[in-house]
Amino acid sequence: MKGSIFSMAAKTRNIPRDELATRLRQQEMVAGFGAFALKSAGLAAVLTEACRVASTGLQTEFAKVLQFQPASGDLLVVAGIGWRAGVVGGATLGAGLSSPAGYALHTGQPVLSNNLGEEGRFRTPELLLDHGVHSAINVSIDASAAPVPYGVLEVDGTARDEFVAADTAFLQSLSSVLAAALVRHETEQAKDALLREKDLLMLEVHHRVKNSLQLVRAVLQLQARSASDEARVQLEAAAGRITTISAVHRYLYEGGSATQTDAAAYLRALMADIQSVVSIPEERRDIVVQAEPLVLSADQTTPLGLITSELVSNALKHGAGRVLVSLRRVAEGLQIRVEDEGPGFPPDFVPQRSKSLSMRLVTALAKGDPAQSVVVDRSVPHGCVVATLKL
Repeated sequence: MKGSIFSMAAKTRNIPRDELATRLRQQEMVAGFGAFALKSAGLAAVLTEACRVASTGLQTEFAKVLQFQPASGDLLVVAGIGWRAGVVGGATLGAGLSSPAGYALHTGQPVLSNNLGEEGRFRTPELLLDHGVHSAINVSIDASAAPVPYGVLEVDGTARDEFVAADTAFLQSLSSVLAAALVRHETEQAKDALLREKDLLMLEVHHRVKNSLQLVRAVLQLQARSASDEARVQLEAAAGRITTISAVHRYLYEGGSATQTDAAAYLRALMADIQSVVSIPEERRDIVVQAEPLVLSADQTTPLGLITSELVSNALKHGAGRVLVSLRRVAEGLQIRVEDEGPGFPPDFVPQRSKSLSMRLVTALAKGDPAQSVVVDRSVPHGCVVATLKL
């Protein structure tokens, strides 16, 4: 095969002294283009680099990528080297069988024309005549399973008898790598589109859940108005817990991520909500959150919010002064520390033995060893409880 290519080259032009070195250099350029295409995220850069490699490898003034336009039925110059301003992105060529590029596109066969002025098979496009092009090679870029390939890779020269069959082989190799890069780009675009669609759907779910929870909370608050004192307290507590769950969905929705959120920012916003609802303006008590940025999933954020809001609500009801909320990651999961400036818990208070719904809920949500997941820190002279959320 190599012998036939080299013998054909000998008949059509003067062969470089070291033909093998030339072809090896072209192979290296194709391999280098492949590496570039894998690393590059921009399609325009890949197409332009393909033109540069084609032009450099065949020592021509011009090269271009033509993309087939199904709506108009022509070929648009989407990338190029050497052309006048306005050609790339604006010029079109016919895609019929009477043009070299159109023939390569529809037949899949390479077209080598070494004298376009005397070419009887095709009509020379005006674009080539305007740039003084006399020789051209066109190869199709088959980058999908569609009936018509992506387009055509073309090199153009201003001298007659400029190309040989081995040049066509080089351009075909380059086109094959370009086609693989285009398939990769289309696959990544489709994947990104699916991910965006998934995120949008999840955001819509969070938005709808948030609205539904707000409706449930409003119903509970309405029922609390006409309930007995004991029932009203329970209904208001339930409404508060629903507010916490609703806040999780609201922050996920407003934060732009359907699956994760910054725990520190979430807790600060949640505590601001609790402070505005629970605190009496005349007796406002500060709630301070100390936490480093920490990304959590929605499944982790919900129990975190519920545990923290229950402990803070208890501190606001039974403690005094400022409430400090600390969050940090530990080996077991997340450690939530809530302390106030009040006298603290009674000496015989054990969280796991408490009959209050609030403390039982915190213990259940922590999920770890009940004896260790919620503890009272008695090393400080004020109220302080530490809950460890197992992840």
